[in-house]
Amino acid sequence: MVWFPTKGGTDPLYKNLKVRTEGRDVFVEENYDDQLYGATSFVSVLSLPIVLTELVPKLAAAVDGNPATNG
Repeated sequence: MVWFPTKGGTDPLYKNLKVRTEGRDVFVEENYDDQLYGATSFVSVLSLPIVLTELVPKLAAAVDGNPATNG
């Protein structure tokens, strides 16, 4: 699960979901200084290289079955 939380924390319902407790989630926090947040907030041809280089490894870590390697 890719999660785009707003500033100020996570949703109380979300923290009890199985995907969260198993460490199979990826957070892209609202941070206008973070290029990944910008690339996923305003997707264009120019933002795709950033998404591929930064988000794909996080997704791979989330699905590898090892909660210690979260992205």
